[in-house]
Amino acid sequence: MDAARYARIRELFLATEDLLPPQQQEFLIREVGDDRELLDEVNSLLDEHSAEFAKIEGESAVPVAAPIAAVTEFGSAAKPSGDTTRRGDSKDRTNPKSSKPNRKKNGDGAITKHGAQRTHASPRHKSTTPPKSNAGNNQIWAARTRINRRRNSGWLWLAALLPTALIGWWTYRQVETMIEQTVRTELKGIVDSVALSADRFLAQRVGVVQSWSRQTRLRQAVEELNAIAKSDPPLEQLRESPLIDEIHQQLRELSGSKDVKFIIWNDSYRTIASWSTDVIDVGRPIHPKGAANLARVLSGESVVAGPERLVEAVEGYLPESDRPMISVIVPIRDAAGDTIASMMVRSIGMFDEFNQIFAESSVGGQLDAYAINRDGLMITESVHAVSMATLGQFDLPAEQIAAKLRVSDPGVVIDEDNAGTIVRQVRPVTVAVAGAIGGERDVRTVPYPNYCGEPVVGAWRWLDGMDIGVIVEESADRAFGPARVVRFSFLTLGSLLTLTAFLAATKIARTSTADHAAIHPLSRYEIQEQLGSGGLGVVYKARHNQLGRDTAMKVLRGDRHNHEDRLRFDREARLAASLSNPHSVQIYDYGHSDEGEAYCVMQFLRGLTLQEVVSRSGHQPIGRMLFVLRQICDALGEAHSLGLLHRDIKPQNIMLSLDPSVGDWGVVFDFGLAKPLQPDAGVYQTSETVWAGTPMYMAPERFRQPGVMDPRSDIYSVGCVAYYLLCGRPPFIESDPESLFALILSEQPIGIAIHRGQQVPAAISDMVFKCMAKRADDRYATIAELCRVIDHLRVDHPWSIDEARVWWGHHG
Repeated sequence: MDAARYARIRELFLATEDLLPPQQQEFLIREVGDDRELLDEVNSLLDEHSAEFAKIEGESAVPVAAPIAAVTEFGSAAKPSGDTTRRGDSKDRTNPKSSKPNRKKNGDGAITKHGAQRTHASPRHKSTTPPKSNAGNNQIWAARTRINRRRNSGWLWLAALLPTALIGWWTYRQVETMIEQTVRTELKGIVDSVALSADRFLAQRVGVVQSWSRQTRLRQAVEELNAIAKSDPPLEQLRESPLIDEIHQQLRELSGSKDVKFIIWNDSYRTIASWSTDVIDVGRPIHPKGAANLARVLSGESVVAGPERLVEAVEGYLPESDRPMISVIVPIRDAAGDTIASMMVRSIGMFDEFNQIFAESSVGGQLDAYAINRDGLMITESVHAVSMATLGQFDLPAEQIAAKLRVSDPGVVIDEDNAGTIVRQVRPVTVAVAGAIGGERDVRTVPYPNYCGEPVVGAWRWLDGMDIGVIVEESADRAFGPARVVRFSFLTLGSLLTLTAFLAATKIARTSTADHAAIHPLSRYEIQEQLGSGGLGVVYKARHNQLGRDTAMKVLRGDRHNHEDRLRFDREARLAASLSNPHSVQIYDYGHSDEGEAYCVMQFLRGLTLQEVVSRSGHQPIGRMLFVLRQICDALGEAHSLGLLHRDIKPQNIMLSLDPSVGDWGVVFDFGLAKPLQPDAGVYQTSETVWAGTPMYMAPERFRQPGVMDPRSDIYSVGCVAYYLLCGRPPFIESDPESLFALILSEQPIGIAIHRGQQVPAAISDMVFKCMAKRADDRYATIAELCRVIDHLRVDHPWSIDEARVWWGHHG
């Protein structure tokens, strides 16, 4: 831009800002004619110009004393021209009297300036009411406006407060660390002890029932009864067989209990013997709910079912007890060792003994120990839960806690009749339950709410063999009581010192001069909260003051302002801004402040990441996996068509929400590791000598040659995400990085059906494992090819809006 062009823009800007907003555009269009570029330049200045801050700056500027000399735009003094009038000045310019400038004196003697004489900071219109200050919203971005005024008082404040604060903080941290370590060790020891006791108890009971199934008399009776059933006799003949009573009598003798209950199924999934006196269930197929466990038993496993409450499995059948029951199902083999039937045994006192293990671990009510199943139900009678139910604070009676209470965050009924009553609503499960179901072995000393809404710390384990979770929790107030005493003492001392230093600093500050408020380019955003911090930037939730739109604002961290990090930050914003697919995160704004802060304003995503989705409800339906995967492929398809690789596709980088018209809506975000297939020297100027990304979702070739750019690497990561959704866990899990790399480079992941506990169509498994092929040539060649396969599979595995709404209602 040359000097003449700049002067013309400046002249139009100063003339236009004198007008009211409705008149500005009409004036500009009349002045610029066909020069649209000039119109855009002036409008850009008007958009960035803030009348409020300009008024503050103008009022603090030095008034013009006399029109002897005018300051040019380059800062040098120049004599005034003969024409000192402006806009309709009709006085004779040759008349010395009329040549005096038109000026008004206000209360302080300042001269009111015309548009051409006024600086950019001068106010445009007089206002009778002071502008509303938004300094409170912009303090996070404001320059340190009072550094000069408080420099001396700041040193005094630091000298008085900093040594005491550092010593107090160090002492408190040492005490807190020791208490936290003690709590962690205690919880870990108790949960390991309870888990070991429960596992041993159930394993011992399984062993006992297995020994019964090997008894010669019982096995022979089952073989004879099975032979009769296979001959397809009349149903009454099978039900009246004396062999059923013989089996029942043998189990009474072996168990020492007259109330022992049993059911025997043959390999056709039909009941051939039962404890029931009317044997109404003999000859009927097993209830569909138990078919999966029976299939495992017929394949040679032994299964522990429950604790669970019995329901009416067949017409006319009444459960023998309203208490939860634990059933042991074992295979019965013939003389050749082949499985010919399966036997279920219960009502031998297993639940009461199992429940006692957890009750004894509660240590007089100071701890809360209980077991859960994969649905998040408490399957033992927690001492604490029973106590709360007895006091009427649950919508369940105390005797129905076990196998009915869902361990989730509580809802509170707010009405006159039931004020304060804790009820179990369809809400997400607690942190401990989600961790246990997810297979974590963790100890959490950061307080989280339990099923009563109380802050607790806890530890949990998952027993894979028995398919139950063990949780031990302790009140956070009790666990960290000593730390609170120390903290209160130091906070009291710190408050007194801070107050003293503040009063001294204020007294000194009163003698200083006022400073101008610095205007930051992000002052139009109101910062609401910090969402998180990564290796490169800090992300805030912000609201645009004019548009009222929520955004996510990423700012380059203060310790990452080197040249390399700035280039990486710029690259992420530019590459992400080039995408327009609705399943890719949208970029709204980007730039740098005068202080060198780099920022990027983007779409604020609401919902749950895929990792959180799986943590809340386990492995996902096949139709939902295909539905979400198709949306991910849409986003990657656009990126690949523009020559851009994401390189960090993982469940944590995909946000899922509920769209009223579509159902599940997925958005891919975090393009911090994205890279063009053919890097442009003007965009991608950073070097990369090591691999970057999340190891368990990275393609094998990314480990061997980090610099190789191949779109099929993203396809591998998409396959890993599909595997994670179907199985509820990543394809490879290993704490040792070298072992993890070895698995990814050479081993195949465990079959999907094994993790799900049910068969998966071959077409689904083939699609997932083709995406995850070790060799890139064995994968789908393009995202478009993968999309065609997904579209074909979705015909047989639909996922509807109603199904999505039900899931979000239960787990969202």
